[in-house]
Amino acid sequence: MAADTAAEKSGRALLSLERVGKEFHNGTVALQHVDLAVAPGAFVSLLGPSGCGKSTLLRIVAGLTPPSSGRIVWGMEGLKSSVGFVFQEPTLMPWANVWDNVYLPLRLVGRPRHAVREQVDAIIEAVGLAAFAGVYPRELSGGMRMRTSIARALVTAPRLLLLDE
Repeated sequence: MAADTAAEKSGRALLSLERVGKEFHNGTVALQHVDLAVAPGAFVSLLGPSGCGKSTLLRIVAGLTPPSSGRIVWGMEGLKSSVGFVFQEPTLMPWANVWDNVYLPLRLVGRPRHAVREQVDAIIEAVGLAAFAGVYPRELSGGMRMRTSIARALVTAPRLLLLDE
C-alpha cells in the first residue's frame, strides 16, 4: 500500500506510516513496507481481499498492536491519544446497558457520570438509540449493537476515527 498525497509532499500529514510492517510470531507476514500519509480532514479507505492486513494496519495505528518494522509519525500534538476505533464486531460489555457501554471510555479516563451525562445522551441520540439507552446488548439487533460501538468511539470526540469494516 502506498499513497502520494499533498499532505505527504507538504509535510503536513495528520499521520504518516513509514515502511510499516508486521510479522506475527508464527512467521505470518501481514504487512510489508506500508507507506501512507493522511491529510487533515481526509477520508481514507483501505481496500483489499480478506486477510491482506487491513485490520492489522488499523490496529497498529490505534496502538493496539505494535509494528514489527517501520514507524508511525503523528503530525499533531496529542493526536495519538485522540483516536477512536470501531472494531469489526461490536465488542460491547454484555453486563452494561447501551448508556454505560457508550460512557465506558469517559469513565476510564476518570470523567464522572454527572459531568458527561449530556454528552453521552447526545451521542446516543445521534446514532438513533435514545429509546434504547437502558437496554443490554443481548436485547439489541446486530445493527443497534454496532451503532452502540460507533457511539462509544465518538463520545470522546476523537480527532482520528478508525472504522474496521
